[in-house]
Amino acid sequence: MTVAELLARRLKEHGVRRFFGIPGGPSIPYMEAFRKEGIEFILTSHEASAAVMADVTARMTHVTGVCHATFGPGATNLSTGVGGALLDRSPLLALTSEVPDSWAGRTTQMNIDHQALFAPLTKATYRLTEATAGEIISESLSVANDEYPGPVHLGLPSDLAERTAKVKAEVKAEVKVEVEGEGEGDLFHLDERARVLLASARRPLIAAGLSAMRAGIGPALLRLLDRCPVPVVVTPMAKGIIPESHPCYAGVLFHALSDRLSKLTREADLVIGLGYDPVEYNYESWLHKVPLLHFNIIETDLQVPGAIQVVSSAPKWVEALKVLHGSDEMVAMAAEARSSVRTVLQELYAGFTPVTAIEILQDLLPRDAFVTADVGSHLHLLGQMWNVAQRGRLIMTNGWSSMGFGLPASIAAAITCPKATVACITGDGGLLMYAGEMMTARRLGVKIIVIVLADGELNLIRVKESWRKLSPYGTDLYHGSLFGSDTFLGTEVMRVIDNDGMHRAVSKALRSDKSMIIEAATDASVYSSLIVKS
Repeated sequence: MTVAELLARRLKEHGVRRFFGIPGGPSIPYMEAFRKEGIEFILTSHEASAAVMADVTARMTHVTGVCHATFGPGATNLSTGVGGALLDRSPLLALTSEVPDSWAGRTTQMNIDHQALFAPLTKATYRLTEATAGEIISESLSVANDEYPGPVHLGLPSDLAERTAKVKAEVKAEVKVEVEGEGEGDLFHLDERARVLLASARRPLIAAGLSAMRAGIGPALLRLLDRCPVPVVVTPMAKGIIPESHPCYAGVLFHALSDRLSKLTREADLVIGLGYDPVEYNYESWLHKVPLLHFNIIETDLQVPGAIQVVSSAPKWVEALKVLHGSDEMVAMAAEARSSVRTVLQELYAGFTPVTAIEILQDLLPRDAFVTADVGSHLHLLGQMWNVAQRGRLIMTNGWSSMGFGLPASIAAAITCPKATVACITGDGGLLMYAGEMMTARRLGVKIIVIVLADGELNLIRVKESWRKLSPYGTDLYHGSLFGSDTFLGTEVMRVIDNDGMHRAVSKALRSDKSMIIEAATDASVYSSLIVKS
């Protein structure tokens, strides 16, 4: 096989069914080889979107995502989305064309060192040759899927695709999968201090994070809570690990009104981190002077004095907690925190605000809808307020937090689950960064509902300026209507200015078989009372 054919075959065997990007001339042999293997190429409007789509595809299918870009500016554009896969923990292969060996290190058009570019943004970066292609492809898939999952970069010299790959017959693409119940360490042999902390705690608090969500320990955690009621706080990307209706659910750290959790966190005599990933929110930002017992799949670079780390497979975390004592007092505090958040939100129902717009969406969208969230003030509100009915149905970036994520993420969700309702909730600033992907959605014929909470500014920056008692500066985006038209790139736009209009627009979008954009001109002033200083 040629190198291009080998790469296509290995990815097909791995389960890859589509890849995303913008091609260059050297990409053509790879695209053709992939096409022959039944791997669909999705052309995007921007390379960063391609990486976001590959990231979200990996999250939804549990198969490594694949994206591609050409030399220089293509690679630098791609790198923005690749960084998201690194800090949001998604397995991904980022393919880029590179100059041939004879041109490496020389001054020539579009030539930069892609290995140096991607080194800090990936778990590993390689440059393929015909002699090493088989080994490197297999190694890349393993590295991408090992904990923490993340991106691997593969440089493809422009003269390599049609060379014959020198591959041993026994080399196969394999991914390391940890079998449930196996792993380093034995939680029945915790050190003495950890055992004492668990057994003696009378006001324990569980903080569940991204690794716990990815490991799928929600059902085991619920069984524990039924026997031993302990309040649970979650990081934004772990929302949905237990139902928000559960009496032990307290709320989301870091996002809107999270200061309502401070009494709970202050009164705890032991904090138990379950798959808590500091990439979302460092412990030091909210943890009081209380013992910390941190369970994770790999060692974490904690800076909390006296913290105890337990590294093992995820199923053993919950097993170790069977010695815990429940606390009716702490569960009551969790209820108080939830009630306090609801009370504040209800006070903001007057007028047409982001709170009321999101409430209408929550009422009208099907419970199994996929909702993608862009970055901005609205994300802080959405992360705390949105009721996640099913695990993984609220898709966001928090570790990387790159504006523009929401729209390409929604397209990836719609491609992956074409029968599902998919909605993107974004701000006008984030939409403007990747608005060209509306043409991608139109070309692919996928249906997405894009809700733009339009306030004409970069509101999160404006709020942070107000914390410094500064006048708004450098945050205005436009005046008047965002679109100023009833269509955008061939997609219908409905501008709404009140709750009734929002209700009608969402209802119409749900009935339609095409994508629709809802420009919701909301009153952004409420954010200042919702977003918590961090």
